[in-house]
Amino acid sequence: MILNSAKEAKGELVFTSFLFALSIVVLVDTINLTESNVVGFVGPKVFPFAIGIALFVLSGLQIVSVLRGERGTPEGVEGGQQVDKPVWRPFIQVVIAVIAYAALIDLLGFLIMGPVLFFTIAHALGATKKLKLAIVSIVLAVVVFFGFTQGLRLYLPLGFDFINQVDPSVEEDSGETW
Repeated sequence: MILNSAKEAKGELVFTSFLFALSIVVLVDTINLTESNVVGFVGPKVFPFAIGIALFVLSGLQIVSVLRGERGTPEGVEGGQQVDKPVWRPFIQVVIAVIAYAALIDLLGFLIMGPVLFFTIAHALGATKKLKLAIVSIVLAVVVFFGFTQGLRLYLPLGFDFINQVDPSVEEDSGETW
């Protein structure tokens, strides 16, 4: 089944217009964030602003490209071939992994749930060497954990600390009055 060129253009234009609108929402929300005086050079606006600008520029370029008549072709598929049966198993694996991660992150911690999430998503996307994937998932989780906790000083749950779980971003009151 060969799709109509105008229909393809309309679909691509709708999708890229959605991304363009999303970039504007991200940029407006980022501008309205309150600045923290505690943080040094990298404040809460840096990363969302970078993502918003990148999304704005790239989606704008894509809109211009579609309006000029350039069409994207699906990878691995001859233009216009219809896929008969969707593959649901990888999608369901990713959804279950994300739900399990969200539900168990506080209880088990990032150093356990991070590798489980990375492993499951990579496996669902087609990674076949499970031992190598497990090692990469663990190393990636450790690097992300220490990058966030030590480098950016952001809290990631360690897990299994049922008695004295303290958020390091909140300072305790020393009880002294001045």
